[in-house]
Amino acid sequence: MLRGSGRSLNRIMVAAGLVGLAIQMIPAGALALVGFQAAYIRLDRMKINTATGGTVCAQPASTATEGKVVVTFPASYTVNTTAANWTVNTSPIPAGATAWPSIATASSATSPGNVVTFGSGDLTVGTLYCFNFSGTNTLTTAASAAISQQASIVTQTSGGGVIDSTSVGLANITDDQIVVSAVVPPSFSFVLGGNTDSFTTNLDPNTVVSTTGKTVTILTNAKGGWIAWAKDSQQGLRSATASYTIPTAGTVDGTPSTLSTGTEGYVLDADLTTDASGGCTLAIDPEYNGAGSSSGGTFSSNFQPIAACTGGTANSDVITLVERAAIAGVTPAATDYTDTITVVGAGNF
Repeated sequence: MLRGSGRSLNRIMVAAGLVGLAIQMIPAGALALVGFQAAYIRLDRMKINTATGGTVCAQPASTATEGKVVVTFPASYTVNTTAANWTVNTSPIPAGATAWPSIATASSATSPGNVVTFGSGDLTVGTLYCFNFSGTNTLTTAASAAISQQASIVTQTSGGGVIDSTSVGLANITDDQIVVSAVVPPSFSFVLGGNTDSFTTNLDPNTVVSTTGKTVTILTNAKGGWIAWAKDSQQGLRSATASYTIPTAGTVDGTPSTLSTGTEGYVLDADLTTDASGGCTLAIDPEYNGAGSSSGGTFSSNFQPIAACTGGTANSDVITLVERAAIAGVTPAATDYTDTITVVGAGNF
């Protein structure tokens, strides 16, 4: 019995010694190893063989005083070993995260191993911290597409004791960008405010009479703006009953004509009503830019420019066309004096 008991005691003592030796061989801090509550590495580019920066985020689970954060990248990646290139910042970071305190440019970057060590401040358990590392001369993704490539984030004390550690998976794809294409078709809107325009009173040799006027509204995405033209069916007011025409005044020479009471004449005046903001610059053609209530441009059987907007698109520019007439005391009486003006426009694409 005693001999057996002695052997048992010896065995127990040897086993205890081996356990103690094994404990001594385990690195300091490894016994406290705990995974983060949350951890991820977001690369700026996932495309293969592409230089990239990224964002490191981790939510501590252990109460300790951090002094370092160590990031290990997949073996298939290329890590620049110039530690000074691994600069960091904390803006912008993902919504809901806190800037990683006292994060500093890497103190070391090794390859092979692909281990990059950054200085860190103390972290609070349960808070998600993030920082960004530079994409210039630091990290290059794998040469071919792959999934579940292994990386890790580890926090350590200033002496190198492990506090929290989590492995993360990364992936690379052939291309990580979506090219969006779209077409904005040419557009041009040209709207007359009406198709009839009457003089406000009967024509009278003692005054120059004008029509109510009709607007022209132009909207276009043409980069060069737009141009409007007009031509006249008979260059005057024609009465079939009287077989007589009140003729247009002047000639098309870039200068408006001024009507005089008691002298027959008929002109077209174009007024700038709205030069819409944020687009082209609207100008009335000098021929039709009448001054006052007695002048306007000469009617022509050919299209003549009456206004143009240049230097950009047009967001509903408006011009107003007004006809003016004067008669003599001997102008034949009739109720059917009429004229037809054709007004057209085009966007300058």
